[in-house]
Amino acid sequence: MSKEKNKEFILSKKSVIIGIQVIASVITVFFIYRMGLLPIKYFSTVVGIVVALLVLLGIFVYKTKGKINWFAKILSLILSLFLVIGSGYAMKGGNLLSRVTGASKDTHIISIIVDKDSSYKTLSDLSGVKIAANFQMDKSNMEKGVELFEQKHKYKVSTDEYTSYENMNRDLLDGTIPAIMISESHRGFLKEFNENFDAQTRVIEFVSYEVDTSIKKANANVSEDTYSIFITGIDTYGPVSSVSRSDVNMIMTVNPNENQILLTSIPRDYHVELGTIGAMDKLTHAGIYGVGESITTLEKLLNIEIDYFLKVNFSSVEQIVDALGGVEVYSQNSFTTRTEPYVQIKNGMNYLNGSESLAFVRERYNLPDGDNGRVRNQQELIKGMINKAVSPKILTNFDSIIASVSDSMQLSMSDGDVKSIIRHQLDTGKSWEIVQYQLSGFGATSNTTYSMPGWDLYVMNPDFDTVNHASDLIESMEMNQRIQP
Repeated sequence: MSKEKNKEFILSKKSVIIGIQVIASVITVFFIYRMGLLPIKYFSTVVGIVVALLVLLGIFVYKTKGKINWFAKILSLILSLFLVIGSGYAMKGGNLLSRVTGASKDTHIISIIVDKDSSYKTLSDLSGVKIAANFQMDKSNMEKGVELFEQKHKYKVSTDEYTSYENMNRDLLDGTIPAIMISESHRGFLKEFNENFDAQTRVIEFVSYEVDTSIKKANANVSEDTYSIFITGIDTYGPVSSVSRSDVNMIMTVNPNENQILLTSIPRDYHVELGTIGAMDKLTHAGIYGVGESITTLEKLLNIEIDYFLKVNFSSVEQIVDALGGVEVYSQNSFTTRTEPYVQIKNGMNYLNGSESLAFVRERYNLPDGDNGRVRNQQELIKGMINKAVSPKILTNFDSIIASVSDSMQLSMSDGDVKSIIRHQLDTGKSWEIVQYQLSGFGATSNTTYSMPGWDLYVMNPDFDTVNHASDLIESMEMNQRIQP
């Protein structure tokens, strides 16, 4: 008998067909269990359905004859195929989740930058040429950059030392110097006085190194205890773990017993005492020293404990929103965004896709209350994303959602805790009340900020009535009390 006929004979055996279904069923149940997203009652239902199908098709395969028997065999093989595909889906989702959870590193990136129209294209073109670097304001990163460029690219950096980013920007763009070396965490300083810096320049090469975030380990039981997450949004080059100014600063406090979430926003220009450094600075600058510095700064300001952090590259928010299938957000104002795709926002509820959402949360110039309005809209977007994410339908698109955020989101919470949250939501099926609060203050100037001494910078001095109220709200939630909007 030929091999082909032998194979055909083997695949037509009842024991082989049912054996394949048994193996596919066991694999499916195993990976769904290992994925850990389903509550016991749902997992038990899934196991019951898989076992029932196995028994039912087993009876049909063994008890029928002729065409019905062949139909039963084919149906068993098709079901086995679907079970294997489902196993792959479960395995993929679990693996992707581990990529965005358990974050514990800050990434420092040092770039060599030229004018966008410069004839310099590679590092070798800059051989022997002096490059501007600000050792006074960023000594450790500049020294590390010199070391890493020689180590990783065999390029010896010859530096021309500057003490002013304003002069570096001017001399680069007028051709006085051929290139500059800066850490991406300090790019924002150049943009303080030249908002077109990104468009006028390009990166020739960069190096990077990682350090621990130095944040304490959380002890919260996310299914039972109230916990707080620091949400920080950055808009910079490189991976989401990049150290950068924090453009968005929000604390999300979650009470799983009362199904209540408090979103507390703190203005980026808040004039605060840095957590571990102890000097006064703008809150946005705390991010330059790592996400841990932002957390300790806010803990000191509000006299609270923050358990986790969620770091989002705001430029990639559109990918997250699109993966969710769009979100519904509320706007207090009607306006048109100043940047593409020039979205027309109406007063009331708006259904937005990814690019529209990004334009919505970036806009401030066409809002009557400027940056305060932008912060409020950022809260509305987070609220819309939460409302969409707690839907049971999220499981049907789980892997694509996690895939979309894997390069644009960092979460210090473990994947086990995230799975506990999902199981809890699926088990209870309760809706969440989202309370929003925003700290306010008074505009002022300061030339003694820690990060930019001598510069007259706009700052916002805190209104401590709002600071104390926010602290009281979070403390009440920690005491498992339901707060009033």
